[in-house]
Amino acid sequence: MNIPSPRELGLPEKFDKWRPGQIEALRWLLTRQNRVKAMCSPTGSGKSVITVGYALITGEPTCFVTDSRGLQDQLMHDFESVGMVDIRGRRNYTCAFKDDPDYTCESGYQAGCPYKGTLACPSSNAEMRASTSRLVVTNYDKWTAAKKYGQGMQHFTQVVFDEGHEAPNALARAMQVVINHREREQHIHMDPPANPDQMEAWKVWATDAREIVGELLAAALERIKGVSDPRPSFVRHALHMRNLYRRLGTLATCRPDSWVVEELEKGFQFDPVRPGRYAESSLLLRVPNVLVVSATLRPKTLYMIGQGKDTFDFREFDSEFDPKRNPIYHVPTMRVDKRAADLAMLWVRLDQIAAKRRDRKGLVHTISYGRRDEIITRSRWADSMLINERGDAPTEMVELFKASDAGAILVSPSVSQGHDFPGPDCEWQFICKVPFPPPSKVLKARTQDDSEYPYYLAMQKLVQMCGRAMRSRDDQCENFIADDHIEWFLPRYGHLAPKSFHAFFRRVEVLPQPPPALPRRREGN
Repeated sequence: MNIPSPRELGLPEKFDKWRPGQIEALRWLLTRQNRVKAMCSPTGSGKSVITVGYALITGEPTCFVTDSRGLQDQLMHDFESVGMVDIRGRRNYTCAFKDDPDYTCESGYQAGCPYKGTLACPSSNAEMRASTSRLVVTNYDKWTAAKKYGQGMQHFTQVVFDEGHEAPNALARAMQVVINHREREQHIHMDPPANPDQMEAWKVWATDAREIVGELLAAALERIKGVSDPRPSFVRHALHMRNLYRRLGTLATCRPDSWVVEELEKGFQFDPVRPGRYAESSLLLRVPNVLVVSATLRPKTLYMIGQGKDTFDFREFDSEFDPKRNPIYHVPTMRVDKRAADLAMLWVRLDQIAAKRRDRKGLVHTISYGRRDEIITRSRWADSMLINERGDAPTEMVELFKASDAGAILVSPSVSQGHDFPGPDCEWQFICKVPFPPPSKVLKARTQDDSEYPYYLAMQKLVQMCGRAMRSRDDQCENFIADDHIEWFLPRYGHLAPKSFHAFFRRVEVLPQPPPALPRRREGN
């Protein structure tokens, strides 16, 4: 099969030719017959240009769904020149009618903004462009919400789920319902059911509560109807009531035997035990052609979004990285879990690794904020460590870390994915523990339904961590896992990791000497 060159497809000049692996991937995609195609495409393989090239070759109107704004920005940076447009949730656009940076298009839509539906409205403008473009990029939350609530994007015949390992989480997030204590007390004025652990009782409760909120929503809409400049607080209240009405509708129509409820500090959280049952209505949305792509994708990922083994084609491609440049070391140290009262051996190991790598930057994945704080207290390299405060987005600290001199160490529980550290931005990583998910009622219920569920989550997060700092063939990064749980976890659940992870993994009894550090970037580059 002849594959048009990147130039023939009109791709940007930096994509001057296909690599052999990219041609192989395109040929595979173009010859598959199943509706759902799934590729485990390792980091550095150029999966973005593969999928965009595939969309251009097929000529199908295609939506690229990503997991973060950063990935949206990257796709727009690379492919805006070939007609790709971006669309986000309405709250990401500032209303052009109001001179208030905090008043978004979401509020404007609810308040009947006169610009609504015109090119003068930033959100409407983006939606109009998306409705006529053959290449659109958005995020999972916008994709599920826009299709669920009829906000355009109906013309796509093809969807690409980038970072496809996150598709099950996105589906579960789309179905999750939270009813806050404040909402229940201030608006619904109903106590929880007498037996709050029973979903049957909550379904009846939600049906009654929805009638109350329906009346509140009607009153809120009437208060802003026909008003040219309604008070922002009235608009926010109407939006809140609309959102609450929808959430209660989900609970009122759920199957109680397949949902679980858990009381948290903020209120009550409701989750389906099997989110995959809702995949077609909330994620796949009857789009004729579906492509799922990720560097850590497994067949199990497809099962978790409602696919049977005969309903999708899966292909795993080999990594182009030299394992010597991206080793994943297990250095036997100790088992790290709640039974380990003293983690002194773990911090000694961290300091040993950091001591021989003061000429380069490193990243410590702590998994928890408590462990992060303990490192700062006990490490002899604490003065070189950067942290982000609990609750703050890590983006600002990540940028500060990237701008730091050699020897800086970023210590964080929240950069396991969504942030990349290429080249000298990071040349070693320390992973404090195998990232098993914390206990919860929904985790327990899903584990009872699927015994591999928590180990799939842990493996995905572990592999994602190891991929943060190795982004190209000439890059390098040493990864150190000190938690001895890996000794049973990998042999038992290794099938949940891509082949490249196994190719890079090795057990060492003695800490290896670091390779020469990568050259630092010149200022301004």
